[in-house]
Amino acid sequence: MDDRAAVLAANDRFYRTFERRDIEGMAACWSGTDGDACIHPGWEPVYGHAAVMEAWANIFATGVPMRFVVVDVVVQILGDIARVHNIEDIRVAGDEEVIGRVAVTHLFLRRPGGWRLVLHHGSPIAAEPDPDEAAADDQFH
Repeated sequence: MDDRAAVLAANDRFYRTFERRDIEGMAACWSGTDGDACIHPGWEPVYGHAAVMEAWANIFATGVPMRFVVVDVVVQILGDIARVHNIEDIRVAGDEEVIGRVAVTHLFLRRPGGWRLVLHHGSPIAAEPDPDEAAADDQFH
């Protein structure tokens, strides 16, 4: 498997692990170092592997079964670092309605045994206005 395919597989593994709310699997996705960092949409940044895993445990504890459709994936390999940008279309498992969209940057580090995350940064994408609501806003009463 070439580097690009391996990075894409690591990115996919992250999302499938997230969907399963598997904390041990999530820990295996990360480098396991103090260099790990997570910036979840609307949250303060979290630094260091232990703090990152605590944040994931808190997210998984909500019990919300999420499903991710990942689109617009861009991969750049920079030696032993890989950058992935993508959009997450987030759904509640079993439902097709998109409940949120997030622009994501992942940084992966080449480690023995494969590519591991050192950064997950998600930024919410504002919902497009409903055309019917926008038209109603233009009317004067």
